[in-house]
Amino acid sequence: MAVAVLTSSPAMADEFFAVTPTGATEMIFAEPPTEVIGKLSAKCIDGSWSVTSSTSTEVVCEAPMNFGQSLMGTLLMGNSYSTPPRRFFKYTVSTVGGVSRVQASGWMELQMAFGQMKRTDFSGPQFHNGAMNFMSAAGGKLPKGTMFPNHAFLGVGLEPVRSGKTSSMRITSLQDGSAAAQAGVQVGDQITSIAGKRFKDGDDFQDSLAKAAKTPTYGMDVLHDGKPLKLTVTRAYRPAYAEEVVAVAATPVAVTMANASELSVADELTKLGKLKADGLITQAEFDQQKVKLLAR
Repeated sequence: MAVAVLTSSPAMADEFFAVTPTGATEMIFAEPPTEVIGKLSAKCIDGSWSVTSSTSTEVVCEAPMNFGQSLMGTLLMGNSYSTPPRRFFKYTVSTVGGVSRVQASGWMELQMAFGQMKRTDFSGPQFHNGAMNFMSAAGGKLPKGTMFPNHAFLGVGLEPVRSGKTSSMRITSLQDGSAAAQAGVQVGDQITSIAGKRFKDGDDFQDSLAKAAKTPTYGMDVLHDGKPLKLTVTRAYRPAYAEEVVAVAATPVAVTMANASELSVADELTKLGKLKADGLITQAEFDQQKVKLLAR
């Protein structure tokens, strides 16, 4: 059985956003594998995840689960005699054409009453979108030729504006000839709904664009100079990603007897993360040491 990443609330962003040419959950990094492993490990620790294992080409992180997620996992996989479920994400790095290609996978596991381990792999849009966002935040780039077939494309820059329980999206930039420009919006307008869907957060906004992609035209409500305005937008799609990632040279490190026995960057980051979690170092001290390690 394959499941999406568990949440304690209804699943959001339930359409694949960026679809790579291979269909895999993957991104490209300009740096060599050892540096990419360091970046991914640092990103895990930044998110308060634990790095459970790492090599020169692979890192596995455990993401904590809240009570609701743990309960849902137990209901799906186990019973009252099983251990609480644990959630893992693995990032595997290979070298392709001088750049690093990272593929993500994930699973949930628990131990049953008689010691046998039960595991189920994550799949589906929620896992894919979350893993792609994670790798992007760590410095990854989309593979050339990646398509965006499930979400309407507006061609605007946006920033969220919170208002009570809902949000709007203020337009900060506008591409000439884009779907939004042709519909008549202007920089400074605030989008309050798309295809009849209002949004509380970024996931809801992505869901509204997925809904908009299902029809040739769709409605969009905006605030223009503080006044509500209803517009009709002609559906358009984001063009295929065309940027080619160019490899960068590895950071030279002088090998001496003193540093030949040192732990890897990922291991050092894991140690720092534990020190921070145990309250032995501050966040500022952790950040300072992390910068030094990643620049090593």
